[in-house]
Amino acid sequence: MANQEIFDKLTNAIVTQDIAGCAKLTQEALDAGISPLDIITKGLSPGMKIIGDKFEAAEIFLPQIMMSGKAMSSAMEILTPELEKTRVEGEEGTGLAITFVAEGRNRRKRCRSCKSCT
Repeated sequence: MANQEIFDKLTNAIVTQDIAGCAKLTQEALDAGISPLDIITKGLSPGMKIIGDKFEAAEIFLPQIMMSGKAMSSAMEILTPELEKTRVEGEEGTGLAITFVAEGRNRRKRCRSCKSCT
């Protein structure tokens, strides 16, 4: 499977709130030699962008956002150990914060990531 096809399937898994599928595709992407950073920036993040746009247009609501967030978390559980391997010993890492506003409340999820994820 070509990298772009994997990225498209990851994006779709986020949009369709497919938690198990997102985890499976993330592992397949890693097995195919795709870097964790590329998986996040080219596969997972575009899906969350689509979800945010749909929420802004009132096409989806909080439950769908939460399910997409769970799909993203399932992927990050697999990616986090791989990202930890890329950290340079003794350097402080940076964090990736995902924030959205739902019904007037801020909801935040912080994911540990490698230094190059800023």
